[in-house]
Formats: sequence, C-alpha cells, structure tokens
Amino acid sequence: MNFKRLKKKSMLILTLILTLVFSVGCAEKVPADAVAKVGDTYIKKDVYDRQLSIFKKRYEQMYGDKIWTVDIGGKTFLQAVEENVLEKMINDEVIKRYMEKEKIQITDEEVQKEYEQYKESIGKDQDFNDFLKANNMDEEFVKEEVIRSGLYAKKFQEKVIGDTKLDDEKLKKHYDENSSVYNIEQVRARHILIKQDEKDAEKKAKEILEKLKAGEDFAALAKEFSKDPGSAAKGGDLGFFPKGVMVPEFEQAAFTLKPGEISELVKTQFGYHIIKVEEKKNEVIKFEDVKEEIKSKLTDESIVNKLESLKKEYKVEKYEIKAEENTEESKEEKKEEKKE
Repeated sequence: MNFKRLKKKSMLILTLILTLVFSVGCAEKVPADAVAKVGDTYIKKDVYDRQLSIFKKRYEQMYGDKIWTVDIGGKTFLQAVEENVLEKMINDEVIKRYMEKEKIQITDEEVQKEYEQYKESIGKDQDFNDFLKANNMDEEFVKEEVIRSGLYAKKFQEKVIGDTKLDDEKLKKHYDENSSVYNIEQVRARHILIKQDEKDAEKKAKEILEKLKAGEDFAALAKEFSKDPGSAAKGGDLGFFPKGVMVPEFEQAAFTLKPGEISELVKTQFGYHIIKVEEKKNEVIKFEDVKEEIKSKLTDESIVNKLESLKKEYKVEKYEIKAEENTEESKEEKKEEKKE
C-alpha cells in the first residue's frame, strides 16, 4: 500500500470538509422580515406592507373591495397586485444603485420641490396629515419611498432613452424588418345572428342556411331574421375588420372563407352565426403613420431590457412573504383545539 498517496488523499478530503463547514458556517442568514434582496440591500416587510397598503386603498377606491378575489389569468387580483408591488420596489432599488454608480443624484432640493407639489395635489381633496395617517405614512416615507424613487425612475428612463439614440434610420430598419406587422389583412363580411336563447335557435339557423344554399338573398334574410342590432338593418354588413376584433370562432371562419363563400353554422357565446365574406384586402400602414408608435415600443423595450440586465448584475433574490396572522382569530382557534 502506498501510504504517501493515501496520506495526501486524506489531507485533500479533510481540507474540502473544512472548507465546506467554514463556508456553511459563514453563510449570511436572511433576516426574518426580508421580502427581497438587491445586492447587499434587503427590502423589509414593513416597508413592503406600507407600499402595498397604498396601492390597495387606491384600487378599492376605484373598484370596491370585491376586486381582490377576481381571477386574472389563474391568480387573484390581490396576488397580482402583491407581486407587482414587490417588483416595483425591487426595480426602485436596482435603479437607485445604478444611478448612484453612474453618479446621477437626486438632490434634496429636487425632492422638496416635488414634495410640495405632492402635498398640494393631495390637499385638494383632503387634509394632507389625514392622508398620511390613513396610509400609515410620514414625511420621510413619502420623500424617500415615493418621491425620490419616482425621480430616480424618471432620470433612469431619460438616461436609457439618451443612450439608445433612436433616430429615424433605426426606426425605419425596425419597420422594414417587421413589414408583416404593418401589412394588415382585412375582411368585409355579412352575418346573420340567431341568439342562443331563442326558442329552437339551432333549428331556425339551419333553416335560414338552407334558404341561402337554395339561392335566396343573404342581405334580405339578414334584415328579416338577424338579431344583431348593429348590422341587421344593413343586411348584416359588418364592414371591414382586421384580426383581433371579433370573437375567435367568428374570426377563424371569416378569415378562412373566400370572397362570395358562405359558412356553415358558427357557434359563439352570442349564438349561431351564418357568415358571408364579401371582400378581402391588405392595407399597408405607412412608416410615417407608425413612426411614433415604433419609437415608443422600442423605448419601452430598451428600458425593460436594461432593467432586466441590471437585476442579473445585482443578483436579485426574492423570499416568501408570510401573511400576517390575525392574533384574535389565532387565539380563538387555539382555544377550540384545546377543547377538542
């Protein structure tokens, strides 16, 4: 047995074990009240809760307190707002770090000026001190978390826009490379609608379809039988429309048919439709008509891309946000458990 080799191997294993133990022992412990981390800065739950409270009050004023349980894409409206508020706070911290690194500062004078305007705008509807109290805020919170963050975000956008330098040449290049987007296919169609709540709706729709197949005039039958108030009087004429306007089932049938063709029955949420395509055309939108739209789109993309790049650079972490427990309810639950 080669004792020298065995000794070297044992020493290597021991070194690795000690390194692992040391690194685990020195790992930074995440504070219990942290909801996220940007670089070496933690975002605390109490600040997050105050920000969330502000947004919740705004949404309840606009939509009422029933809004929170509304489903939007597999999550409740409340869950979406909670995620968006945290994302906003992360973005604010990322932007602040970047701007400080670029030596772009927000002066106290700028903050004070915006603060006075903020007070004035709130004071039109209610006493400012009452507003602060109702939203669990104070002057420092407003100045730092609302105003200074907002000014940093504004200057960040201005910097990114300046660095991107979107001139006409770049805008035209995007237009040419995405020509299909600006070449819009449109259809002019008529339809006859038999609402699904009508008695024997499907049977009635089939009878009208048979009349059409026998050669009767589509416009005349639409005026007589269609229940679409917007088009019946015009012989069912819907005019020209592009994709994305009609419900999916209707759109698919209309854009599949050739001019002069009549569909079979098309079932939608509104009832039974019979569709006749009259014309098809492609409309090319001129560059000058969409130049500002393209500029806005590319500007938004450049801001988002820069932000995502910075998030990777600053190593953003998110932590599970534990819901606040209702103390009284918890006490009652524990009492019930003891009784059982």
